[in-house]
Amino acid sequence: MPATTKTIRVLIICDQTETAPLLGYMIREKGLNAIIETSVQRALQRAPEIMPELIVIDVNAPHDERISLAKKYRALSKTPILLFLPAHHETEIIEAYQAGVDECIVKPVSPAIFLAKITAWSRRSATSLLAPATPPKLKLDPARRLAISPNGKKTSLTNLEFRLLRLLMNRPGYVFTNEEIILSVWGSAGEKDQIALKNVIYRLRKKLGKDREYMIQTSPGGYSFHED
Repeated sequence: MPATTKTIRVLIICDQTETAPLLGYMIREKGLNAIIETSVQRALQRAPEIMPELIVIDVNAPHDERISLAKKYRALSKTPILLFLPAHHETEIIEAYQAGVDECIVKPVSPAIFLAKITAWSRRSATSLLAPATPPKLKLDPARRLAISPNGKKTSLTNLEFRLLRLLMNRPGYVFTNEEIILSVWGSAGEKDQIALKNVIYRLRKKLGKDREYMIQTSPGGYSFHED
């Protein structure tokens, strides 16, 4: 099967209004697609929809908040994460790697070094994109919010149903906790959101039909997606 070329998408989460455009410009100059998000909360909500090949986090926040953000992104996908740190503190660097960060970039760093790191990681992402994969039994059409089965049957989904299904399908077999799903799909967490999640899961299974409702499996404290 011939490989298809796909532009590497780099999600830049940067709450500094002067720095964010510069990072985006440098990355685009390398022929990559830079997606800039200046709101951490909005970035968390958009992550399952964008599904980038590389994530760069550069936020002015306490270390605990940076670590929490990295953990949430790691829970959503296997996408490589590059995290900017304001100083070379060994303990903080170790905590970042333990949280799932793939590379720490300690400030200050020259544009040349930053771009070299981006280029290296984008090459790895490009290799994974070109690797042959088994065609999924269920496909999603984001433009029309449809779930399409192998026999061509199209199932119309609501916005919440589509976001939830896409999140689960992004990491087959991984058990997303209720909190992870709610944060990503709704952007908040509360008792009412737990009830809403159960309702959306119920509707999704019903729409997929009895022959495919097994795809969304319930685990203690969460849900996962399986095609087999």
